[in-house]
Amino acid sequence: MVVQTQQISNNRYETQTQAIARQLLSATRENRSFLSQMRDQMRWDDKLLGWTMSNPGLRVQMFRFIDCLPALQSKPEIARHMQEYLGDQSVELPSALKGMLNFANPDSMPGQIAATTVSGAVETLAHKYIAGENIQQVIKTVEQLRKQKMAFTVDLLGEAVVTEAEAQLYFNRYIELMQQLTEAAQRWSTVDLIDQADGETLPKVQVSVKLTAFYSQFDPLDEKGSEERVSERIRVLLRRAKELGAAVHFDMEQYSYKALTLAILKRLLLEEEFRHRTDIGVTLQAYLRDSYTDLKDLIEWQNSAALLSPSG
Repeated sequence: MVVQTQQISNNRYETQTQAIARQLLSATRENRSFLSQMRDQMRWDDKLLGWTMSNPGLRVQMFRFIDCLPALQSKPEIARHMQEYLGDQSVELPSALKGMLNFANPDSMPGQIAATTVSGAVETLAHKYIAGENIQQVIKTVEQLRKQKMAFTVDLLGEAVVTEAEAQLYFNRYIELMQQLTEAAQRWSTVDLIDQADGETLPKVQVSVKLTAFYSQFDPLDEKGSEERVSERIRVLLRRAKELGAAVHFDMEQYSYKALTLAILKRLLLEEEFRHRTDIGVTLQAYLRDSYTDLKDLIEWQNSAALLSPSG
């Protein structure tokens, strides 16, 4: 009788244990299936890059989010900041990303899944395209590139500025970046393939900047004011770059800024102290249909500048 009772009791516990195990296993499989489907279907790092580069509003907010990500200590913190930065009404989100942000509480399972997925994709993206979180990491990455006989140009993330204090801080960071890179470059041996061109020695340090990073109110509707405010910082930057032996490249940005950016550079680079410099570049976006026209226009502008030069 006792044995029979024990068997009945064991059978009941065994049945309940198996039922719980099946539930846990099913939940685990569902979660794994959900995550794997999301990652496999979306390839988040590649998708994130594509979305960010094609959407100016998302690009600004995404880089702001990336900038603060290393300081976030938990998944709920990451989830909350994702909603704050990427859930802004001014940001047009792809449906898949919008769906990921549609959680009620950062502490919830959907919030933590979103934080894990997006932060993982950002880290993967960073390893592919971002040289480092600080200047020491950047120098290490650059030195590895040079060992592979690859040239580089470095820019700083988070170039979207909304106040003059941010613009000044960004300017100061560029001065510091050039200073530390050129100090490190003194230890680099010359690699003819990347340090020589047409019989001339090229600067080993190359940085890229955007005009909008140096004036918080940069606006095509205020061409004169934008030019006056941004040009003085650019002059100081170029003078310091010459002293340090660094080259500066001016990047294009969203299409609405392109015409004003080119107009400002054409006028500024004709000034006597800059017109003979060979360590200044202008970068065009090859995927734009009118970049070929812009390139021909720049070549004609350069040729005209040479003809106007007293030594030309």
